[in-house]
Amino acid sequence: MRLTKRGVALGVAAAALGLVTACDKPAPYATVVSDGDTAGGEATAWCFENGTFNASTPGSDCKAGPANAGTITVKPGGTVEVDVPPDVGEDGWTAALASSDGNLAPVSFVRKGTSYIRFAVPNDATGSTTYVLELLALHPGQNAEKARGLWRFVLDVA
Repeated sequence: MRLTKRGVALGVAAAALGLVTACDKPAPYATVVSDGDTAGGEATAWCFENGTFNASTPGSDCKAGPANAGTITVKPGGTVEVDVPPDVGEDGWTAALASSDGNLAPVSFVRKGTSYIRFAVPNDATGSTTYVLELLALHPGQNAEKARGLWRFVLDVA
């Protein structure tokens, strides 16, 4: 069998493309649901292996994702359901809700052993209120100082 220059070049290009694709790991996906409206997306920041990020700034072993994982419409007093990947649930994670007026309200303390939570939107929320739901994935056995991932969802009150 005779190799041509073109065949060798195509083989090298295919191998290089395979290497580039293998290095571009996808960040985990989380989902938020409320009253039939669903949003889901990749982590805003995700660190592989033992990488950590500080103040939402990815380190060298980390991947920056979209600014927001998604946007949904919620009703005052409505239920919001959150689902993260099972390995995130096993390692531990937190959720916090910040309103457009700057108040931060914990939705859940460190969760471990579950990848699902549900909570109620505050009853006093009005149509001019927007919430940012932040989900923080932890490294196994660590606290929020050693975060490995972050998702941000925008919740618009209607």
